[in-house]
Amino acid sequence: MNDASADEFENWQPPDDWSSREVLREAQADRRAGRYAAALAKHVWYHQNETLPKIRRESVLRKWMELGAEYPPALQKLKEFRDLAKAKLVCGESDIHEFAEFTQINQKLEEVQQTASLFLTLDEENPELAFKCYPYAESPLIRAGEYQVCGKYIDPDHTLEVHLSALKFLHQRPSHTNLPQHLRQHSRFWYDSDFNLSFYQHAAVLIALLIHNDRTAEARAFAGRVRYEFNDQVLNELVAEALQGEFPPGY
Repeated sequence: MNDASADEFENWQPPDDWSSREVLREAQADRRAGRYAAALAKHVWYHQNETLPKIRRESVLRKWMELGAEYPPALQKLKEFRDLAKAKLVCGESDIHEFAEFTQINQKLEEVQQTASLFLTLDEENPELAFKCYPYAESPLIRAGEYQVCGKYIDPDHTLEVHLSALKFLHQRPSHTNLPQHLRQHSRFWYDSDFNLSFYQHAAVLIALLIHNDRTAEARAFAGRVRYEFNDQVLNELVAEALQGEFPPGY
């Protein structure tokens, strides 16, 4: 099926008995069979009709990028959705979910500078929305060297309290009750390790940002609190580097 057939799929709708998951499966089948216009139509429908959490959106966008690598109109359509999200955010017609989508599309397109640029606009024109969107923009802003802007939106002590509360909640929950008894504690250990490692990296980011904002005393105090709560070698190494103004890998 060639590009000229794309008009056949304008405003495509799935059969009434199809689930959203079936739409995605059919889109993958169409791509593998070279029915690119049909695959794109299904991705477009899914994008317009499903609100996804971060992890699932990541998976869907990865499939869309695979299609775009073989069928350039799919990549162009993804950019159109990205630009539409930006226009809505600038006009104040959208919210944090639109910004999250905008950010993830930019990540896939390797155009994260667009995320930083849009956030700087929101910072000036819509600080309330910028405050809500900041977690999605933090890494792009750091890559852009916008440390002072980041400094306006961080609250290290509150971040630590939220993590400690979440960790306490996890410890109070039954641990993988469908697993054999001898594996349950193991399972919880590995989950906690991943959960804490993510926080260690974020804590290091916050410390480095405080250093870059000439808030050294605050950075040292926060580092001390984090070290007290988590006596961990990985954390200690990250904190030591952060106190020198160095960000963890990936930032």
